[in-house]
Amino acid sequence: MPTNIYVDTNIVVDMCDNTRACHESSFKCILNYSNQEECELFINSDTLTNLFYILSNHSTLSEAQVLDKMNFVYDSFTLVSIESQDVKNALDLCANNSTNYKDYEDAMQYVCAKKVNADIIVTNDKKFVSKDIKVVNTK
Repeated sequence: MPTNIYVDTNIVVDMCDNTRACHESSFKCILNYSNQEECELFINSDTLTNLFYILSNHSTLSEAQVLDKMNFVYDSFTLVSIESQDVKNALDLCANNSTNYKDYEDAMQYVCAKKVNADIIVTNDKKFVSKDIKVVNTK
């Protein structure tokens, strides 16, 4: 049975920007998963939007380099589309005081991971909340 790995945006940004502290560990971790035959790697469609913004505005990469990184990510991961109900589900998680979701972006990552029946969420966010999907960091 294949293992579904959901990758948080921070890992993708780390992989694409070699000036970030977790660049090497994130790249090696995802490379390790991608080399396993029965693993499928997922990101949500918003990750690409955030990646473009961060690399264009907060890195020293040229426009061509940013687009190369974007194409690499697009080719390396399966995209999970964010639908209207996903937005509502993430907002509901944030509104429900018993869920501990204080960060909408993290809630959306979790909703998308649930959508693809992820076995693992890879994130370096120490405050990431997941009650039923295993969370691992790249360190």
